[in-house]
Amino acid sequence: MALIPCVMNDFQKRIRQFADERNWHQFHNPKDLLLGIVEEVGEIRNIVKWEQDKETLRKVLLANKEELEDNIGDMYWFMALLANGADVNIDAAIDKVIRKNETRFPVKKVKSQHTNLYLGGTDGQYDKQQPL
Repeated sequence: MALIPCVMNDFQKRIRQFADERNWHQFHNPKDLLLGIVEEVGEIRNIVKWEQDKETLRKVLLANKEELEDNIGDMYWFMALLANGADVNIDAAIDKVIRKNETRFPVKKVKSQHTNLYLGGTDGQYDKQQPL
């Protein structure tokens, strides 16, 4: 698999430009950006809280797709601002994570299996599994 070029993606560039034009970087400290991400996660959680049935969860997310898209977009927005402030290329970062996970969780070892070490799962990052 070829490495992706380390060029900032268009969305990350647009978000940087948006903040630059408004001189908003002064407000974008890591703590507040992280709290913004947590807030959006909480809003998604409110859509599904207390429900346990997988099919009901799928249906409620589909029924609230516009709100879900908005929350996911807001999370990406905050992550892009955080990444921009730390000179992190989001595409390069996710490419590294995908490659790492391909090594940690080879299909032959984990297909249709959970990876919770405490429950007997497999994680290639660790030499031995945790006892039950």
